[in-house]
Amino acid sequence: MTPSNRKTILELVRVVDIALLFSCLGVAYALESHHKVLDLLNSLETHHPIQVFLATFLLALAWQGTLLSNGFYRSRRLEGYFKQSLDICFACSVCALFTLAWLWLISTPFKHNIVGWGIISILFGILSFTVLMSTRLAGRAIMHALRSHGRNLRNILIVGTNHRSDRFAQDIGLHPEWGYRVQGFIDEQRWHDRTSDFGPLLGGFEAIPAVLRTLSVDEVIITLPLASFYQQIAEIVATCRHHGIAVHSIGTFFDQEESKRTTYLTGPLGAITLHDESWDARASMIKRVADIAISAIVLIILAPVLLMIAVLIKLTSEGPVFFAQTRLGYGKRPFQILKFRTMVQNAEKLIAQVEHLNETQGPTFKLKNDPRITTFGKFLRKTSLDELPQLINVLVGDMSLVGPRPLPLRDYQGFSQDWHRRRFSVKPGITCLWQVMGRSTIGFDEWMALDMRYIDQWSVWLDIKILLQTIPAVFRGSGAV
Repeated sequence: MTPSNRKTILELVRVVDIALLFSCLGVAYALESHHKVLDLLNSLETHHPIQVFLATFLLALAWQGTLLSNGFYRSRRLEGYFKQSLDICFACSVCALFTLAWLWLISTPFKHNIVGWGIISILFGILSFTVLMSTRLAGRAIMHALRSHGRNLRNILIVGTNHRSDRFAQDIGLHPEWGYRVQGFIDEQRWHDRTSDFGPLLGGFEAIPAVLRTLSVDEVIITLPLASFYQQIAEIVATCRHHGIAVHSIGTFFDQEESKRTTYLTGPLGAITLHDESWDARASMIKRVADIAISAIVLIILAPVLLMIAVLIKLTSEGPVFFAQTRLGYGKRPFQILKFRTMVQNAEKLIAQVEHLNETQGPTFKLKNDPRITTFGKFLRKTSLDELPQLINVLVGDMSLVGPRPLPLRDYQGFSQDWHRRRFSVKPGITCLWQVMGRSTIGFDEWMALDMRYIDQWSVWLDIKILLQTIPAVFRGSGAV
């Protein structure tokens, strides 16, 4: 699961939580006394609608702030049930107090019933604890099952092979439900032999750039003393920044022996975050919801067009309707991109015959009059209709509507600069700045710079702007190859 997907789910959970709390409030009213519901409605009629709205909005904000401050929306992969239960109990108690204040604000003047409000607040607290605890237990059970079967995993690289890294890796191995997968260790040599049970030694500090280029790594965990290895850690952080990879430290500041076993992971991961550039959660949620809604709607509306294109491909050339190719997505994870086939059936085997005709700089291959393209394929490419099946990739979550274009493995292997690889820190897309600013007429380095500009300046409004600019760019066929 990508960071944007996780953030999307968390935002949806926030909305559901508030809806559940309001439902608990309604049930508490009904349980205390059914006529209290009528009293509440009569009270609301004596207030201006704006007053009622503002009071209710403030209540929702107070609830949300209480849940946030009690860690409802941070990762609890590594926490036990007892700690989570205490947090939920405390949060529901505070929410009940806010509810009591809300009842006082919206009740009819001179008809105060403090005993009734107290009973309703207590019932609300009990109901909210029951509901939120049930949803959290169900969520933990589902996520534990998924992670235990290899889903929703976070690939980590551990820097250091000391006692701390050994205990950390051992804990991960004993708890597959946490969803962490150790890709390997980085150190000048193995200082603790037991680390070999949990992953290979991939090399010394100088090997980190090569490791990050070849392996899918979501986070780097440093277990070394920060003061003793300051220079090496600073270089690791700088390298990871180029790749857009988060860096956490569970090491001490100084090299010292520990007298007892301690818990190294608190919260999401790591006591200290050295580098993490995450997109805004609310905007990410909007982006994912928009991806799902728009791709589903467009696929339904264009179903006749897609069927017609499929028939014409079968009638005009031999081979399958769709062309599936392995591309690198978020975190360099491979996925199968779908396109309408525009070339002859064995086009990939024939690339060696035309590779010398490449019209672009850098590792990518573009040839305007590629002899492998079919007659109908030229029309599809000119109109960008061959890209329509990628809406399926967007719907299932491999891609987004807007984002850096996913590249074939062949092109990625030709990258010469690490900063180019930061494009894999976000989900790839169907269109981006490159598409609306010239496509194949733009050089490779400028293309990569546009991708970095998109990542650094990303916002919902930028996505909307790019989508609107993509429509005329498609009709113009600018830079299409």
